[in-house]
Amino acid sequence: MDGKLAAVALTGIVLLSAVGVGGVGALADGAQASGNDTSTVTVSASGSVSAEPDRAVVYVAVTAQAPNASAATERLAANASTLRDAFGGGNYSVESVQTTGYTVYEQRDNGTTTYVAQQSFAVTTTNTSAAGALIDAAVANGATEIGGVSFTLSEERRQDLRSDAIDAAVDDARSQAEAVADSTGLTLGSVSSVSTGDGGDFVAQRVGADAETSIDASPVTVSATVEITYNATAN
Repeated sequence: MDGKLAAVALTGIVLLSAVGVGGVGALADGAQASGNDTSTVTVSASGSVSAEPDRAVVYVAVTAQAPNASAATERLAANASTLRDAFGGGNYSVESVQTTGYTVYEQRDNGTTTYVAQQSFAVTTTNTSAAGALIDAAVANGATEIGGVSFTLSEERRQDLRSDAIDAAVDDARSQAEAVADSTGLTLGSVSSVSTGDGGDFVAQRVGADAETSIDASPVTVSATVEITYNATAN
């Protein structure tokens, strides 16, 4: 896969067991089983794949103030509408604008009461190079806070990378299990059981509001874990 780095890490959990068909107990220290014994080798491994992000998320907020709560929310609605409209222009390739927070609170200063209303948004673009331009547009159209930028992956892209991460983990698990089998006098057989888990995503760190609006995307890493039990027979 172009633009992608793969790395695999073994978690270090290897289990060896042997059960005699005729009731023989577990073998100590991976000793060879008799011809009628069934042995297993269990390995846990993880794989990770990195790729360039295909989504950028810009976090912005807009604020309005007024002598009463009703007026503050009305002004906020107008300000938020202006901000949303701005994201529809240019070459921003905005995929979605989602509200992430909405607050109205009372602020007192020298006996004067003011109501402050604030709405925050997560603006997702499919053009990662447009993140800086989106920030400029937000500031020019009334945004009062820039929460930063994060780079991430579409769900389809994430699932593709997760499949690759699982493949890498499975390959490494097989290699490790074969090494264990060779060192304990066993021949590795078929897979007895397998389970998978998400190792989590390492998403590129947000860029703070004081960063320049020319922002470079960093790779995103998707990880997966596997636990595989192999049947094995004594040599």
